Amino acid sequence: MRNLIRTIVVSMFFAVMMTVTAFAQNALEEQALAKVNEIRIANGLSAVQHSASLETTSDIRADEITSYFSHTRPDGSAWYTVNADLQYGENLAEGYNSADEVVSAWMASPTHRENILRSDFTTCAISTTTVNGRTYWAQEFGI
Repeated sequence: MRNLIRTIVVSMFFAVMMTVTAFAQNALEEQALAKVNEIRIANGLSAVQHSASLETTSDIRADEITSYFSHTRPDGSAWYTVNADLQYGENLAEGYNSADEVVSAWMASPTHRENILRSDFTTCAISTTTVNGRTYWAQEFGI
């Protein structure tokens, strides 16, 4: 009986910790999208809207870059092949722990900045995943 109770308590602990971690990552992603939209508006552009469909692709890309950090996918195909009907731009990052840090880094890079400021991009999703204490970011853009 004691082992059963211990198993239940440990399982509940891990379930709560996973929920807290997911909530924290969602908050990071929302903060980063808000910062991207602040920058777009300050530059005379409309805000990009969050896309649930595009989020599926950003989730996949965030997971992929934990083992192979590249705009080429681990299987050797191009980044947009997760869903070529939705993906039109991609920004990746690793090792940044806040929305401010990652968006500042993207804006300091000419190609990443160009994606953020493209007027024809109207949708966006940002996903993060953390492996061994290192956070990986995937930002996918759509039209």
